[in-house]
Amino acid sequence: MDESEPRPRHAALHRLYAYWQAKRGGAFAPSRTAIDPAEIRDLLPFVVLADVVGTPPRFRIRLAGTHVVEAYGEEVTGRYADELDFNGIGPEVLAALQAVVRSGRPGLVRRDFVKQDGRPLRYERLVLPLSSDGVTVDKLFGGAVLEQLTEPPAGVTPAISP
Repeated sequence: MDESEPRPRHAALHRLYAYWQAKRGGAFAPSRTAIDPAEIRDLLPFVVLADVVGTPPRFRIRLAGTHVVEAYGEEVTGRYADELDFNGIGPEVLAALQAVVRSGRPGLVRRDFVKQDGRPLRYERLVLPLSSDGVTVDKLFGGAVLEQLTEPPAGVTPAISP
C-alpha cells in the first residue's frame, strides 16, 4: 500500500480492503456484480452495502452485517444514513461518504462517539466505491467494526436526550 491508501487496523477491514483491491483490477472501482458474498463469508458480519441515491447523494443502507446491527443497537437496513443516530457527528459521517462518491477513492474513519442512548462506542469504518458503469460511483461497499466502551472516551461528552 502507498501512503494514500487506507490502513485499517481491524483485521476484517484489512481483508475487506484487499478483497476490493483484487476485484477492481485496473479500474478505479469494481462493480457490485464483482462482489461475491460467498468469497467473503466470514467478513459478512462486518459488511455494509449502500446505494448512492440522487443529487446531492443520500445513502440508503441495502445491507448491514450482524456485527454492525448488534453493535449499533438497532436495524439499519433499508434506512438512509442521514436518518441514523450518530449523535452530533452525522454531518461528519455524511461528508466522509460524499467524499468517496466525489473522489472515487476509499475512505477510512476511526472515531469514538456516544449514541443518544448513552452507549459509548469506538468504531472503524472503511468505505469503498463501486461503479456499475466504470465512471460513476453508484454504490458504497465496506465494513464497520464497532466496540462497546466501558466509559465515554476522553473529550467526548455524552448526549443529553431532549
